[in-house]
Amino acid sequence: MLLLNKLPRITQLLARDPKDQRGIWGYVAVAFNQVDADRLSKVGANRLCAEWIIKNGGGVRFVEAPSRLWKDYNSLPGENTQFCIKVVDASNSSIMKIGLEHLKNCKSIDTVIFHNCKHLENDGLEGLHHISSSLQRLQVSGCYNITDSGLAVIGELKNLRQLLIFDMIFVKNMEAVAASLKKQLPNCDIKATKMGLTLKTKE
Repeated sequence: MLLLNKLPRITQLLARDPKDQRGIWGYVAVAFNQVDADRLSKVGANRLCAEWIIKNGGGVRFVEAPSRLWKDYNSLPGENTQFCIKVVDASNSSIMKIGLEHLKNCKSIDTVIFHNCKHLENDGLEGLHHISSSLQRLQVSGCYNITDSGLAVIGELKNLRQLLIFDMIFVKNMEAVAASLKKQLPNCDIKATKMGLTLKTKE
């Protein structure tokens, strides 16, 4: 309802210059990333998280059907159907730091892909602590707001087994970042490069 109530204002801003348009789309992104407490209490953490990712242009895979990538909101199982998210693929999505609060209590997520997430802030990875006990594979690529300091928090994700970082133009010293993370995560296969890479499928 919040977004619908603001539609007249949004329409006015869209008719103005490009700077205003960029600002209003930023507002829309924030609105689509906020946790809806009422919806959470109704449908639970996993469904609300799936809705958040999909509404923002990403996709999810479920423990119950890991081969299927769900990207269409209207095709999600009915609200009475229980499921657990296994994979969050936020490629080309408009997720933001505040949206990562949706990860809380999603205890089966073992893989997260943040690729080309233009709205994800430098401190945006901090929300991954909600799934630190289950997260094993992480990709961060093409997220141009994130710098060396923004990647440092990954060192707290002690259960990571595979980490890919690439195409991060504002990371000044990728070698130093990788070296630091390898010290903190000795059991993690870390690849940090400007070349494209692909997460391995869990065996």
